Order: sequence, then C-alpha cells, then structure tokens
Amino acid sequence: MGNVPQAQWIWLSQPQIQPYHQTIIARKVFSAADATRAVLKITADSAYRLCVNGVWINDGPCRAWPEHYQYDELDITGYLKSGENELRITATYWGTGTFHQVPQQPGVLAELTLTDPAGSAQIIATDATWDVAEAAAWIRNTPKVSIQMPPQELYDATLEDQLVYAPAAALFAAEDGPWQDLHPRDVRLLTKDPLPFKAFLGAQVVRASPDLHYCIPTARLAHPNLIEANRNVMQVGAIATQMVLMDDAVLRFAAEGVAVYVDGEQAVDDQVHLTAGTHLLTAFVVEATGHRKEKELRLIEPPATLRTVNPLNDSADNAWCWIDFPEFSYAGDDLEWPEYDPPADLKAKLRAYTDRVAELGAEIRTPGDLCERLGKRVRQMPATQMFVQDTHWRFLQREPVAEAAGLVESPSALIYDNAETTTVHPSADGDIELLYDLGEQAIGYLELDLIASAGVEIDIYAVEFIAPDGEIQHTWGNRNGMRYITREGHNHFISTRRRSGRYFFITLRNQDAPVHIRQIRLIAATYPVSAVDGFRCSDEHLNQIWEISARTLRLCMEDTFTDCPLYEQTLWVGDARNEALFAFSAFGTSDIAKRCARLAGQSLERYPIVGSQVPTCWDVLLPAWSFLWGISIWDIYEFTGDGEFLREMWPAVIRNLQGASNLRDTQHGLFKGPFWNMFDWSGIDDNHEIVLHNSMLFVGAVNAALACAEVLHDRHQQAWLTELREALCGAINRLWDPEKGAYPDSIHADGTVSEAVSQHTSFLALLYDILPQAHREAALAVLLDPPADVTQVGSPFAMLYYYEALEKTGRPDAILSSIRDAYIPMLEAGATTVWEVFPSSESRPGGFPTRSHCHAWSSAPVYYLNRIILGIRSLAPGGTRFEVSPRLQDLAWAEGSVQTAQGPLHVRWHADEGTLNVAIGAPPDVEVAFVKNETHQDRQLTIEQERT
Repeated sequence: MGNVPQAQWIWLSQPQIQPYHQTIIARKVFSAADATRAVLKITADSAYRLCVNGVWINDGPCRAWPEHYQYDELDITGYLKSGENELRITATYWGTGTFHQVPQQPGVLAELTLTDPAGSAQIIATDATWDVAEAAAWIRNTPKVSIQMPPQELYDATLEDQLVYAPAAALFAAEDGPWQDLHPRDVRLLTKDPLPFKAFLGAQVVRASPDLHYCIPTARLAHPNLIEANRNVMQVGAIATQMVLMDDAVLRFAAEGVAVYVDGEQAVDDQVHLTAGTHLLTAFVVEATGHRKEKELRLIEPPATLRTVNPLNDSADNAWCWIDFPEFSYAGDDLEWPEYDPPADLKAKLRAYTDRVAELGAEIRTPGDLCERLGKRVRQMPATQMFVQDTHWRFLQREPVAEAAGLVESPSALIYDNAETTTVHPSADGDIELLYDLGEQAIGYLELDLIASAGVEIDIYAVEFIAPDGEIQHTWGNRNGMRYITREGHNHFISTRRRSGRYFFITLRNQDAPVHIRQIRLIAATYPVSAVDGFRCSDEHLNQIWEISARTLRLCMEDTFTDCPLYEQTLWVGDARNEALFAFSAFGTSDIAKRCARLAGQSLERYPIVGSQVPTCWDVLLPAWSFLWGISIWDIYEFTGDGEFLREMWPAVIRNLQGASNLRDTQHGLFKGPFWNMFDWSGIDDNHEIVLHNSMLFVGAVNAALACAEVLHDRHQQAWLTELREALCGAINRLWDPEKGAYPDSIHADGTVSEAVSQHTSFLALLYDILPQAHREAALAVLLDPPADVTQVGSPFAMLYYYEALEKTGRPDAILSSIRDAYIPMLEAGATTVWEVFPSSESRPGGFPTRSHCHAWSSAPVYYLNRIILGIRSLAPGGTRFEVSPRLQDLAWAEGSVQTAQGPLHVRWHADEGTLNVAIGAPPDVEVAFVKNETHQDRQLTIEQERT
C-alpha cells in the first residue's frame, strides 16, 4: 500500500483462521492539529465500513480477486477536527463462499497520510497499536442470504455496548498476506442518496407463528472452513432429538432438504401420529448436493407441552445432536456441469449415502440405537454452531389475521423527512406489519431511526412484485431482508448490506409497548451517473420503455455491472457485455466497463477460458459468456478509442481464444466442453458438449480479435486468427440443413445431430458473417417468420443479438416492432424496471411472470431507440465520427442524446406531412453526417447543426 512499510493487516488475536461471519470494530485515536490534508487508503477481507469522528464515510472494498486486491483512497480532510480524532472501522469477514469475492482470512488494512502546511507527512497505519473488539451486536450465526451472497444481517442493539477492546493482532505486512498486487480502486465510489417511501399501503396484524424452526448450515457442518459455492459438494449429515409428549398428538413437519424419521418410521406426507411418551426424531440430509447450503426443518404448531431433549445428555442446553458421515465427504468444482453427468466418484458416494440413510432411518428407533449404530459420529455442540437464525421463514409463512389501522398512528410520517413520527401500538393478537411502496424499485442501505423498549424485533423484507389480487411474489432462494433488535430508548442504525425491492414489509415482533418511528428509509447506493437527456418522442409507450430500461441499468451498476440488484448482485460476464454497450450510449461510462473486463480477464489465471461470473467461489464455465467477454474488449475500444487499454487486454484476449481453440472437437472442428452451455432461457437443445451457438459466438470473438489486431498492427496473431476463423466457419457450415433452412442446435454425445432448431443459430450466423450468401434468405425467414417448431428467443438478453442481426441485415423497423411487443406488456403490468425474461418465455426461471423484475441484460431499448428513432450511429472508434439518420415511422417528433467519448451528441427532429426539421448538437471536433433514408421521402428537409 504505497511505499510505506508501517501498514499491517490486523484483526483480533484468535486461533481460528477462517471464522464464519465475524465482525469487529478497529479504532485509532490520533491528533491532526496541523493537518491540511488527510488521505486514507483502506481495504479489508471481506467488507468494511469507515466512520471518521462518528460520520459514515464509505463502505468497501470493491470486489477483486485476492491475487489482484484493491483498496479505496479517500480524502477525509473535511471530517477531521482540531484535537483528538477517531478512525473507526467496522470490518466483517464472511467466512463463506460467494459470487462476489474469494475470502482468504479476516483482515483489515489502512494507512492515513496527514500532510502539514510545510508538506511534511505523518503516517498512521494499522498495526498492533490499534484497538480491536469483536462486535457482538452483529449476530454471527445467520444463514447465507443466497448462494451468491454472504450471511444475512441480524443486528441486536442490546449487545452493542458489549465491546471489549484489546490491542490488535498484526497479521502480515501490507504486501505479505494472501492479498497480492494491492492497487487503488479503478471505479467510482457508490452514491448515498436518501430515498423515502412514496406510499403507505396498509397495516395488518399477522399471526405470531408458534412453529419451531431449525435452519441447519449443513455445508459448513460437513466441511468446516471450506470456502466454496459449488454444487458438486456433498453436504451430508443428520440431526436428532428426543421428543417428549404428554398426550397423543399428530406432528406435522415442513422439511427442505431433509427426510424426517420418528422411531424408525419415515414421516408420510410430512406428518406422524404419536402416542404420549418419548420418541426419537432424526432428520437426515437428503439434498446432498446443490447450491442450497442450509437445510430447514419446521415443526408446525407443535403441542404446547412438547419438550425436546438431547438424546446423549438430557441436561444439555442444546436438545439436538449432530451426526457426521465423513466417509461420504466430497468437495469438487462445477467446471464439468453437474446437470450433464456428475463425476463417477461423486455418483458412487451419492448412491452409497442414499442407501445408508434409508438403512439408518429405519434401524434407529431409540437413543440406544443411535449410540450403538453411530457411536462417536453423534456429537453434541452448541446450538449456535449447529443452527443458524433464519428470520425469513416467518415472513414467508406470514398469516394476516386482522387490519391494524387503529394501531398505527400517522403511518404517512415515514414518507416525509420531518419531525413527525409513526407510532405503532402492540396487539395481543399478533405482530404488526406495515407495508410501504417506494414507487419504483431501488437498491441501497436501510436506515432506521426510532424510539422503543428493549428487545423489539423489527423485520424488514422487500419484494419486487405484488399481483393485482394481493399475492406476494416472494424472493424464493434469497432472504431479502434483515432483523434489527432494539435497545432501550433511541435507536439509529444503517444496514451494512445493500438490498433491493419496491415493496417493503416492516414487521414488529416481541412488542409490549408503543414504538415511535422517526424514520425508515432507503439510502440508494449505485454507480454515480449524470442526469442525461436520453430519449423522448411522441409515443409515450416508447418513452416509458426507455425510462424503465435506463432505471434498470442504473440499478445494475455497482462497482461492476451486475445481473440484478436483488437476487444476485453478481458480475456475470455476458450480462456485463450487454450492459456496458447500453451504458456507453446512455451514460457515457467507461471505467466500470474496463473494470469488468479486467476482472474477467484475470480469471484466466484459474480457468482455460474466461470465467462466467467473477470474482467468485463458484467454479463454473459458461462459454458463451467467455466469448462475449472477447467481443466486449472491442466494444470498449470502439467507444473510448483507448489504445492503451486495448494493448493491456490483448494478451488475455489471445489467451482466451487459445484456450477455446484447444477445446475444439477433433472430429467436427467445433468448440466442445462439458460446461454450462446455455445462451438463453428459451429451451434450446443445449444440454450437450457440442452446442452450435458456442462455436458461433467463438467466431464473433475471433472477429472482434481480428479488429483489435488491426488496430495494434499484430500481423502474427492476425494470421492465426484468420485461419481459426476459416476453420470454425467451415465446421459450422457443414451442419447446415437445407431442408430446414437452418442449423441444428447441437451434436449429442453419440454423434447424433440434434433435430432441434432455434432462431439463435440463424441470427448469430448472420451477425458474425458465418453464413454463405446462398443461405441468408432462409436464415432471415427463421428470424422474421419462424416455423412453429423453431425455438424462439426467450429472454431480452439474447434479444440483443437478434436485434444486432436485424440491424445488420437492414431491418430496423422489425426491431422497433419487437420492442413494442416485448416491453409494452411489462408496462401494462405496472413495471418500473425491465424483466429478466419475457412473460411468454416457456423456460423462464421462477415464474410469476418473471423471477427477477430488474435485470439490466434486458435494457436494449436505451441503445436501440436512440440508434433507430434518433438515428445516431458511431462510425469511428473514440466517438469522433457519427451519422444521423432518424427513422420517423408513425412518430411526430423525437429528441434525445447519446453519450460519446467526446461528450453528448444531441438530436431533435419534428415531422409533419411535408417537412422534416432536424437539429443536431455535437461536441467540438466530432464529425456528423446526416444521411437520408426511405422514411424521409417526399419531405422538405431542414438540417441545423451546432457545436455544444
């Protein structure tokens, strides 16, 4: 970090190297009496929040591979005061795999440089003189939000004064730890914009569930300290307890990932009839692999007299014991896509484990059987280690029982930033739930400011969509919320996790006195973009489509482009190609696109081709994304004209293509791999190692590389790339089916050519100039008038490439027609953002009418409405030359801008029956040519150009 040797990675002094979900406070008090400038460099594994003299400054760091770690550089001069100052860092180590980073071990690193008027510098760096304390208020034993994300946030303010400070443990010098190549953040910091609710939608009393709920971190129990997010990891084990019943009873269970046995009998339809007395319950993990790293067991409305007792020790605090099966341990990656055929050794273990569970479930009827059959495998451990506290299930199982309007005073006070408060009174009938609407989807930190008695549990969960009939679209697979437990008196809290949604359910539990809420709001946090005059026209539908597409794009811009702000917040490399293209013209951003390209390129240090989502603990390859990464390198150069960046990325571009070339099938000459070979949620026959769209996208990446080689004058690589392109095109075209007028989707493992045909191979072949001229009309027919048996585009992601092909073949009006058809149904459903898939998609994930309601891979309208209706197209890299050729269609007027590397280029036009007036405002030194098209016929043209 700089050239100063004092900075050291610090943490608590503790034996455990990779604890799960640990938060500490690190602080330093110092004097800055003579400082005229103060610059702090700071980073952490896995996250930090910096406060200076009690003022929240920043959260970080940005995501990075541990081999290329980054730090933030912050000017904190204005936050210092005369006399004593305090740096306070709240740092959290996840201790579990995510799709955002690769945790190594806990550590925080900071270096403050204070400069006095004479120019002399004083260094204050993290070392053993800092004070550190474990922050008990951030509860550790919570489940992961999702496979993509870290553990859930649960803050208990009653514990926040339990800080016991001690000298920090100095772990490593700055450059000597597992975090290498330390360098400054290469993308702008996120915004912090307060965003209040727009509407109060009602209050209800919801039944306080009597269910007993157990959430079991099976992956962590089976593999302590294994940092991964792969599916091919065996999560095996069981839990057991004795149930003591005073009377005969019927017990009902809800089980996710476990099979329940009582006295050796498996629960049928999740229920058992039991007599009074003692019974042994065992729950065996049966979902032994997969992304769900916790399993759940719920006893539904158990008898009030039910007691649970530990089978090994009836006086133990934890009534349950854990059962290990180390002989079935397995931890692999997912580079070979598990849906094809799991590795042979994994399949053998799965079969053996399944047989073992069936055998033991039937044989173990008593605690004696448990000890006799399993011996030392049966272990006692604290409940905080065996279970995690999941607060989401109560929201999922919510049961409204009455209106609560009379129990909530001034509910609209939360909508305004003033001195009014919303007062919530308790109910004897259950918990109070408030529902607020942000008016549109957003992402950010939750801020709470309220007065309460100690111990009130405030659960806040957000969703994207509520159907007109009131049905909630729950965020299955994502615990999209948090719990805050109040201290006595005033409470103020800003969450450390960013979460997204539109509708926020605020539920007060364990309440025995009124709670006075001064404020609950979102502090929106996204990549900072300037307000732009993007697009307007005489068709209000198109205006709204542009707006919701642009809003979605902003919500998917963090320190990288991400797929969606709610479910994943992941840098998926293919998504980033789309989003960067859209953001260039909409917002003029390039640092975020370059950052995404670098992070993906660095994955070549781990994989044969560029990874699909980075940085990550899920080792999986999606070749289409690898090839789109190569195409994105040319996109970035085309927008910026940055030859230095192109030279920087060129070795990785070649390495990616060489890795792909080494994976060509020797028989067919096509790209082949046991990878996740999807391209679109549409039902393509792609569950095979040879899938034609991969080879076609491979050609697209080679085309982009050839363009790069021309700019870089790399004749050697140009020759190799030209040969590679010819070989790939030849192999692809040998599979053309003249009867179907199309290509097959794939070749199966037995050599059979797929009978399935999709639009995708036709538009990719047209887009990347693979198709011989003689077959172009047939391919176009598949695009424009597909036969009933042709698989059509299922997601707006793949639709971009369909649009690119239509534009290339001179069908811009077909693009506009498709945009209306695809996006107006979203508007009619009340969408404020664009969806992951079209409602008509047959293979959409999640249903209802889409899983993710905010997916920026779908934001193509912000790109194409400006390209077609405003007619603005770049003709040279770096934004130095453009043509303007607006298509009028049935519109009376249109105006807007595209951002260029030289500044915004604005076009405004107005048409009536006989005239077309066009005004063009271009930056200095940008050459603009107006080009007539057939929609201008028989009109008198007036063209005005000015420099902006």
